[in-house]
Amino acid sequence: MRILWFNLNAPSRYNSCTSGVLGGWQDSLQSIVMKYTQIELVIAFKGKGEVKNIDGVTYVPIDINFNSGEKLKNFFTWDVEAEKLVAEAKKVVKQYKPDVIQVFGTEWPFGLIARETNIPVVVHIQGALIPIYNAQYPPKYNGATYVAAMKGNLLRYVLHWSQCMKNETREQMEKRTWECVSNYMGRTDWDYAISNVFHPGRRYFHVDEALREAFIETDKKWSYQIDKKIKIVTVGCSTLYKGIDVILKIASILKKLNVDFEWNVVGKMPNEFRMMVEYKEKKKIKANNVNLLGILYPDKMIDLLCNSTIYVHTAYIENSPNSICEAQILGVPVISTNVGGISTLVRDKIDGLLFPANDPYQMANAIVSIAYDKEKLMMFSENSRTHAMERHNPEKIAIELINCYKKLVNK
Repeated sequence: MRILWFNLNAPSRYNSCTSGVLGGWQDSLQSIVMKYTQIELVIAFKGKGEVKNIDGVTYVPIDINFNSGEKLKNFFTWDVEAEKLVAEAKKVVKQYKPDVIQVFGTEWPFGLIARETNIPVVVHIQGALIPIYNAQYPPKYNGATYVAAMKGNLLRYVLHWSQCMKNETREQMEKRTWECVSNYMGRTDWDYAISNVFHPGRRYFHVDEALREAFIETDKKWSYQIDKKIKIVTVGCSTLYKGIDVILKIASILKKLNVDFEWNVVGKMPNEFRMMVEYKEKKKIKANNVNLLGILYPDKMIDLLCNSTIYVHTAYIENSPNSICEAQILGVPVISTNVGGISTLVRDKIDGLLFPANDPYQMANAIVSIAYDKEKLMMFSENSRTHAMERHNPEKIAIELINCYKKLVNK
């Protein structure tokens, strides 16, 4: 069986990158396909370079070019790029004649290939732009907050405005994808629901998330440590909907309560978002014991998580964040907002604790209440690790994936 994947970003193996820093769950799913199946895999992606065959997988870069007028238009809209990518994708489909086409994400243009072929197309749901844009700004935040925080930086304002315009066209592009694609892979109650809302009568295939091999294969795991200082870890701070403001609110509450804590945040936080949050909350991130660590290699992340007290997730919207899954598979107790598909991952009061979005008071109280409760932390750790090991078992995921492909071919 020949399967053609379309993904916007180059797979790490194409660029000989095996560090796992930038390799996401698509790379992990590729590892599962290569190890546990006999699938002939072709991966097409936006990028420059030559076609390569590495370890039996064919990599096909899709290079697109813009004239000067198109470059200007592309600054404000996704329409030009989407049209070019789909046109090139049609050529790839014609050349490789796959049995099934799998597209990663409704939010990128490749799903529109479904309008151009009779070959079964399935979209592997990542998130969904329409619900994400609904939660794009935290409460009381808006474009005016951005302008004020930039303190008259006209260039930043123009770039922000153009990006907002471009995002509107991207949302419309996603709506067209939902309309034309009839088959979806998902893994949470949330993506099951939204796929049925955006395309009533669609076919839905449950395929669980693949995690990075470093987290699956490590012998390290979290253990309860007697330590006066509460060590909190959060992974992911690249967008406002990740709840950067909530982190600062909770940290400020903990500090006022004279709690001995440190909060380590992994990921790259854009400077303008830090400026927005600090401006709006009238507090400094660093002054409230929050450390921005940037991007870490998997081994460093594993050590950080295993030596933490608790993992805290503050997002306003998510589907199935790998950051929670990776913490769980190490046995780290989790406190999270109950948004999107997180309740599929974290069973409240069984694997961890769930709270409404933007409720820093309850979350702060939960951190203080359970940080020294060995019995509860150990229960959350054991339950979540068991749950995650079952959910992210590579052989099980391979079976789910193959079953999906077979049903699509034999429909």
